[in-house]
Amino acid sequence: MTSATVIWHNLWRNKLRTALTIASVAVSLFLFTVLRAVVDSMDTVAASSARQLRLVVHHKTTMTKTLPLAHGAKIAALPGVEALCAVRWFGGKLPNSAAQFPSLAADPDNFTTVYADFALRPDEIAAWRTERTAAIIGAGLAQRMGWSRGQRVTLRSTVPPYVTLEFRIVGITAASAYPNLLVLRLDYLLDAVRADPRWPPGLRDVVHFYWVKARSPAAYEMLRGAIDGLFAQSADATRTEPEESFVAQFTMMFGDIPRLVSVVGLVVVVSIILVVTNTMAMSIRERVRELGVLRAIGFPGRRILATVLGESLLVGVLGGAIGCLPALAVSGRTNELALMMPYFPVLTVSPRTLGVGLAVAVLIGLLAGLPPARAVLRVPVSTTLRE
Repeated sequence: MTSATVIWHNLWRNKLRTALTIASVAVSLFLFTVLRAVVDSMDTVAASSARQLRLVVHHKTTMTKTLPLAHGAKIAALPGVEALCAVRWFGGKLPNSAAQFPSLAADPDNFTTVYADFALRPDEIAAWRTERTAAIIGAGLAQRMGWSRGQRVTLRSTVPPYVTLEFRIVGITAASAYPNLLVLRLDYLLDAVRADPRWPPGLRDVVHFYWVKARSPAAYEMLRGAIDGLFAQSADATRTEPEESFVAQFTMMFGDIPRLVSVVGLVVVVSIILVVTNTMAMSIRERVRELGVLRAIGFPGRRILATVLGESLLVGVLGGAIGCLPALAVSGRTNELALMMPYFPVLTVSPRTLGVGLAVAVLIGLLAGLPPARAVLRVPVSTTLRE
């Protein structure tokens, strides 16, 4: 009988216990893999943002405070600026509904240049530039709300001024970084605000952000200081930062998601190691005398150690395979929290993430089997035979 056969038969001596342990490992590894996918997907968005050479300009005091439209022309005149897109937060929701989603109003002329990674078709870009009521949405939002191209929707702003506007969806982007976002035209929103005499001037010709696309890496570095220096003595001083830093700061409003996910993942792994260790200890205690007989007839300690570790490793690998592979089902999906965040990406379980999950499964098997295996080898043969 080969060692593999012995390991397999020993593993299933108590079928219920083994099945429950494998199921525990599978559930834990599924959760761990999904959590790792969250962090990896957010890192991918940050890396993509860094390649776009985009800077975000907002008020120095807080990003919720507005900036005058006059700032835009001065920023655009700086050398090294390829394009500038003024953005105003809209925060739309369906009338008489609690359902909200990230939405913003953007400069119709420069939006598709600054956000070339939105990956829109030429006809969608043409419709966006010519139709005042045009709106572009992410694929995740379209799926959740059941919206399609050409459909008209009415939304109410959740930030001052609280205007209600009707839009026609002219484009749906499949870009993984913007699955939850709705973008409307800034001129459409500003005209609606200006037409209502109830709103004070401070809510009319203002925006929340300026997105600046630099011509080159050198211009990118130069503009970070030049823009803030331009308005240093202004009543509306600015703060300019890289887009990836801004996105990280924005997501921090919902909590330190990467760190939280990492801590939860670590706790999950440590917990399942303890569960598997306990299972292996119980299994070995049930056959202490059997292992003593094997040592008495000449089986070397390293072979007994390998047999016990093999059982534990097999539990980890089976549980990891059962848990990690179904995690692929979450690819291309977002949860309710993500739909409230403009830059929360579509979750993607990459081969690297799967590899990390399976490696953790192997590590669980080894770490869980080593303590009980070493413990049984430290007991004298004479003592094990008397058990």
